[in-house]
Amino acid sequence: MTSTFVWYRSIVTLAFAVFALTTTAAAQSADQTNLVEVKNGTAAFEVGTNVGAISVHGKSNDLTARLRMRQAPDGAVLEGIEAAVPVKSLGTGMGLRDNHMRKYVFTTSDGQQPDLRFSADKAVCTKGDGRESTCELTGNLAIRGTARPFTVVMKVSENGDTLRAVGDGKVTLSAYGIERPSQLGVTTEDDVKLRFDLTAKQAGSRPVATSGRRQ
Repeated sequence: MTSTFVWYRSIVTLAFAVFALTTTAAAQSADQTNLVEVKNGTAAFEVGTNVGAISVHGKSNDLTARLRMRQAPDGAVLEGIEAAVPVKSLGTGMGLRDNHMRKYVFTTSDGQQPDLRFSADKAVCTKGDGRESTCELTGNLAIRGTARPFTVVMKVSENGDTLRAVGDGKVTLSAYGIERPSQLGVTTEDDVKLRFDLTAKQAGSRPVATSGRRQ
């Protein structure tokens, strides 16, 4: 009888220990924040003109970004989002047009060409099929050093510690006080379509202490 009781007590103790370890691991996983860094991402743009058959395309492969990511019950949460594109890295495939674009679109009144910068405090993602999710990033995009509200919807897929995000947005030149560029009778439209294609590695992680319910 005594040996049976000892055996039963050992089993119960082991079960409680396993339960405690599992609960702790799950809590740590839920509270884990990963640092995500992007290098050599692509930012592309397209703008129509007053000539129906002509549109202007360009891109940069020097987009960089940095953010923190953690998992919540309904999907990933992105925090501290910062991204930048050097103006000099933007190209349309024609040197004269590039110089024209940088001079009339991206140069400030004092002759500076500040990087394009996007920042957002937080974005909540919605889970999709498999390891895919949709993230709506709402923050500020700075052109010529002037920040205006900007929203981009990103489709994010995960493969191990690698993330890929593709998304689209739109900016209006007049919102930044930028006159529509014109050359040889061809004038661009006011709205510019943007597309982003990023691949990132989760550079590291750290447990985060929490209190109460996270949103």
